[in-house]
Amino acid sequence: MDMDHGRIAELFRMLQKNNKNAPPLATRLRSEAERFNRFSRAMDGLLVDFSRTGIDEETLGLLLELAACSGIETERERLYQGSEINFTEHRPVLHPLWRERNFAELLSPEESSLLGDATRQLREIAASLHTGCLPGDAGSPVIRHVVHVGIGGSLLGPRLLCEAFPPTDTCPAIHFLSSVDALAREQLLARIDPRETAVILVSKSFTTSEVLLHANRIRRWQRSVLDAQEADRRLFAVTAAAPKAEAFGVPAAHVLQMGEWTGGRFSVWSPVGVTGAIAMGPDGFEAFVQGGAEMDRHFRETPLADNLPVILAMLSVWHRNICGFGVHGVLPFDGRLASLPAWQQQVEMESNGKSVDIDGAPVSLETSPVVMGDTGTDAQHALFQAFHQGTSTVPLDFIGVIQPDHADLEAQQQLLSHMLAQATALAVGRDGKQTRESMLRQGVAESEVAELLPHRVMPGNRPSIVMLLDRLDPRTLGKLLAMYELMVFVESVVWRINAFDQWGVELGKVLADAIQPALSGESVDLPEEIPGLDGLVSHIRKTLPT
Repeated sequence: MDMDHGRIAELFRMLQKNNKNAPPLATRLRSEAERFNRFSRAMDGLLVDFSRTGIDEETLGLLLELAACSGIETERERLYQGSEINFTEHRPVLHPLWRERNFAELLSPEESSLLGDATRQLREIAASLHTGCLPGDAGSPVIRHVVHVGIGGSLLGPRLLCEAFPPTDTCPAIHFLSSVDALAREQLLARIDPRETAVILVSKSFTTSEVLLHANRIRRWQRSVLDAQEADRRLFAVTAAAPKAEAFGVPAAHVLQMGEWTGGRFSVWSPVGVTGAIAMGPDGFEAFVQGGAEMDRHFRETPLADNLPVILAMLSVWHRNICGFGVHGVLPFDGRLASLPAWQQQVEMESNGKSVDIDGAPVSLETSPVVMGDTGTDAQHALFQAFHQGTSTVPLDFIGVIQPDHADLEAQQQLLSHMLAQATALAVGRDGKQTRESMLRQGVAESEVAELLPHRVMPGNRPSIVMLLDRLDPRTLGKLLAMYELMVFVESVVWRINAFDQWGVELGKVLADAIQPALSGESVDLPEEIPGLDGLVSHIRKTLPT
């Protein structure tokens, strides 16, 4: 990685000085008439306004220079050239190939064939199930329900697509199962008919314990009313381990291969997204993928000063490393994007929640913030009290959709006004004088004003970014998700970490496999590497039904 360490250290010192000397956001917004024009960027259908962050032209210039000195332009090309940037797992990172298939020459002939075959197969399966037909049974709809079984990246992206573009009346209803909570599965299966249900099992390794537990129970449920062949015709799998899926009983023609080079949290563009393609139709899914490809081209071709993923990443670095903010909020003001915060949580925290750099040494900078969020108007009545008056500053992303898919324009205006009001209130606040005058106008007695005043002051100076989509369509959503993915990559380059492994996820899975026998009574003694659980295991065994 090409880096100028001396200049990077100097840039951090200069950024810290700028932050220390920065005027409050309220002052900036009131005195800088051109602030929106200078600190917003747009591409077709997507606007990003970062004028309510504490930066000025000098700070933005320093941040962009920091990106350049960190080697982002070199690392960007290494990403798209198929270099082994996931070096701890000895893999290139090629999920963008599912978006921009022109780079397929980076693959071996066998892998390139897999890419093409899987893309065609995804379209065919999605087209059939979109109309309620099993592949090969055109014109004979028998499927009224699709159950998607996955966890983490194998579920979050497809669920987001299905919520953003829900199935039409002629499309099967889509359900999701993730955790091993058996109650959710039993309640779902009690409501649907196995003869009318297709099941999509998503596991890269086809060894994911949560997926296989559900899969075995669902297969048993289907075979209770169907013969084995008919039951298995309703099984589909997305995996990089096709032989294991076929051995389980999934017909070979129903196995969609995703490739070892596709990471789970970046997999929504791949066959993992087949459930979304069923909901929105294959043409809608293709538009979504093309939106992601447009963002790839924007990222590769646009100068850093106008590059949306780069700017967002450097604002994140500003907030995390210069301002010291450890939490980041994602707040979509559109119910169709309710799953966006959860999806973004995984993309950012699983990617950049690292404490060791690419050289194996402890990191020198704080890395991923804690990402949280909810739909906007719900969050107003749950989270915003802490955002406005809490002791921690939380930078927020407000995401709004301008053109609604309904006729109630008054409601849409009210929704957007709430979003803009929150962004303004967080930035500007309300000082003691303003608060006092407001209370007096409301008829509050002077004595009561003095008592209540400290509790009603809003400090302001709390940053946010406003993102506006002209409309929520598949193409624009593709741009939004790809922008966030690429932002995370840029962050990782600046922080000098590997964004594409997730060893911290593995330890808990390994330990769970060792603990379960003790809970079942097969083994009384826990392994030495699992200390401190004897009391809890004993309590659970006493209470758990035998």
